[in-house]
Amino acid sequence: MRGKDVSGLETTGDEPFLRPFGEHWVLYFPAADRLLVLNPSAKAAWQLLAQGYGRDEVAALFAEHFGVPIERAGRDVDSLLNDLAGACPPDQRETQPSPTLRGWNEFPGAGEASCEDCGTYRFGDSVLRIVSSVPEGGSGFFARFQHRAVHGVSSAELLQISETAANYRLRFRGSTVEEATTTRLISRVARLVLALEHPDAEPMMFCHAAAVSRNGMGLLMPGDSGVGKSTLCAFLVAHGFAYLADDSIAIGAEDARLLPLPTCLSVKSGSWSVLEPFFPVLPELPVIDRYGRRLRYVRPDGNFATMHSAPAPVALVFPAFATGEQTRLSRLPALQAMIRLVGAHAALALPPTEDKLERLIRFVEETPAYELRYSKLPQAMLAVEDLLATCH
Repeated sequence: MRGKDVSGLETTGDEPFLRPFGEHWVLYFPAADRLLVLNPSAKAAWQLLAQGYGRDEVAALFAEHFGVPIERAGRDVDSLLNDLAGACPPDQRETQPSPTLRGWNEFPGAGEASCEDCGTYRFGDSVLRIVSSVPEGGSGFFARFQHRAVHGVSSAELLQISETAANYRLRFRGSTVEEATTTRLISRVARLVLALEHPDAEPMMFCHAAAVSRNGMGLLMPGDSGVGKSTLCAFLVAHGFAYLADDSIAIGAEDARLLPLPTCLSVKSGSWSVLEPFFPVLPELPVIDRYGRRLRYVRPDGNFATMHSAPAPVALVFPAFATGEQTRLSRLPALQAMIRLVGAHAALALPPTEDKLERLIRFVEETPAYELRYSKLPQAMLAVEDLLATCH
């Protein structure tokens, strides 16, 4: 299965690539697995840095070209370097020592005492037993997959999450898939199980998003944690929308098809009273603490339908909950849609290629995008329904 992000064994060169996006540019770093949107000035600065110019040299060139004080040009270059942190050109990156692994080599065996068995789960045709010594990637995280749990299976493949001297390690099928911070590691876990869920589909990209469908029309709702997308998603599916995802999703390479991994609905404590009438089981569910937030996971069965896949979304909707806000659905230009999609942890599927980046750019350019500001869920749903009515 060449090109699939399953084992993580395929690699690409470290050279970044750049593609035009209107008057701006989209920059991708294979080594850091990051996308950035650059304006023409930032692109010029990036290219100078990539050619070996130092920070002060770039600042001096910018001060002369734009006729601004050197101090201001220096601040602008520093701002760019901060945006590029962890993804600078090879000659601008500091050399980091290789981490010394201190996790287990095999399991069971000489593992760490804190190793936790997080359960066995089915994703697509694969069955995974997951063990972790990292709290952020422990049973609290995998509780969102409780509806995929299987029991009495003796032939499960092993997925290991462990700590290293510098970062954290993800091992699968006997090989190290990732060594990274916990944030990137958890993102990689989501990508891996998405690939197992859709073994015959070539993904173009992954992002942090909720997704629903009605009458064959899908909506992709990207956003970082806390913007209100999960609550809106739960409210929509409680009112007849088909459920696709409320956390991570892939977009197909060929036709931008939505390739979801339906996790349990993540219902934050602030939404319990609002959603309890639609999900009466909520008060009986265990409370889970994740990154300082209290939440409950509602199993995606019995309450609403789940779908294995859906056609390309008819629109991108970026939810923005704000107390007292009037419901407003505003069209976004493609540039703002790309910036917000990148902010929702969009990343190219492995192996990343210029073709995939071009497909991502075309997807954003061709898919209508909106910001949905709301404070009341019924009005937000009406706005979504009105939007779908215009897409017939």
